[in-house]
Amino acid sequence: MMGRKTLLKSTEKNVKKNLNTTGPREARQKKAILDGLPKCPGSIKANLEKIGLSQSTYYGWSKRYKAQGLDGLTAGSPVAESVWKRFNALQKEPGQTLVPKSKAKVEEKQTMTNQKDDKKKRDLLFKKFDEEPAAASPKKGEGTGAKEAKPAVAPSYSPPPEEPMDKTLKYAIGAFVGVLVILLMASFSNSNRFYFKTADKKVELWQGRFAPMGEKLVATFPDQSVLKGLPSREYYSRSQVYGAVFDYFLTQADDVLNTSRTPDLKAVKSYLTQASRYARSGSERRAVQLRLNSIDFLVLSGKADLAVAKGTMEGFEAAKKFLHDALAFATTDIQKDMVTKRLAAIEYAMASNKISKGEKQLAMLYREALSRHLQKAKQYNPEKSKEIDQEISKINKWLNEFDKRHVGGAAS
Repeated sequence: MMGRKTLLKSTEKNVKKNLNTTGPREARQKKAILDGLPKCPGSIKANLEKIGLSQSTYYGWSKRYKAQGLDGLTAGSPVAESVWKRFNALQKEPGQTLVPKSKAKVEEKQTMTNQKDDKKKRDLLFKKFDEEPAAASPKKGEGTGAKEAKPAVAPSYSPPPEEPMDKTLKYAIGAFVGVLVILLMASFSNSNRFYFKTADKKVELWQGRFAPMGEKLVATFPDQSVLKGLPSREYYSRSQVYGAVFDYFLTQADDVLNTSRTPDLKAVKSYLTQASRYARSGSERRAVQLRLNSIDFLVLSGKADLAVAKGTMEGFEAAKKFLHDALAFATTDIQKDMVTKRLAAIEYAMASNKISKGEKQLAMLYREALSRHLQKAKQYNPEKSKEIDQEISKINKWLNEFDKRHVGGAAS
């Protein structure tokens, strides 16, 4: 919008000339009001009230014209007919001075120059953001020899060149990720390799570290029997090594049990515990645990025998405790049945120990109770009747010996 000037005032002829500029009719009308109203006598506010146009509408047109030229005035509602008539009437009021033709031409030329500059700016802006600029409205009545405007062609999009630093950073990140992947793959591969080394007639087991280089000592064996069954290779897989070491420790446990009348059960347990660490499956782990339970069962049963041999109430009480603990490690029905019978015999022995030498009748009652208990055992396991009879014979023999020592004579 041109500022208010005191040099000249437009006339109706100048208004009509403004209407002949490019753009739709409503845009030209709005442009005529923007240019003509400040040149009318009085303030813009008073003139807006005269023609019936709000200030917000007027200044909204002005803002859009400054930003987009005539294209900005095509948006929104057209000028009301009544407003346009009152504006024309305001132009005819006395006090208007004619604008020289030369000055009008200068203003028109300036307006067209401003429009061309605005169009160039919009084209550059749309090209930068890859948008198609709005097609300029064709000019009307610009002259007898005016040519038809060619349709606007959308400029081709040319992506901005990449910054050298961004490309270098991308390459650096890609190279770092590639190196990291290679290191991880090499680490996994190296940590799954196992090596055997011989040193001073001993065999050492080494494992590759979780890194492309390096290894760590896993175990040391006193002889080369751990290598039995393994093919000769530079390195072995985890499964191959674990299987060989598992078998080695089981063999060592069996050798201790079979080469001595009184085996070192503590050493046997140590070998079995180490074998469990190299078990490759749940079934191997359970097999080792059963053997460990059997050793605990034997140890507790032996402690019960030693406690009973003392022939004291304290010994009987200790034997009962050992047998109750052994029952938790019993893995077969025979072991469970044997513990149950021994507990019954100890109960009888404890009761007999409290009987004076002259009270044989009460001792017989306990013997009968034990006999009934053993007979019930035969009923529970008829298929093992022969084995139970043998146990009964052993227990009766033991009880007779017990009676001779503690009750005062064998029971009939």
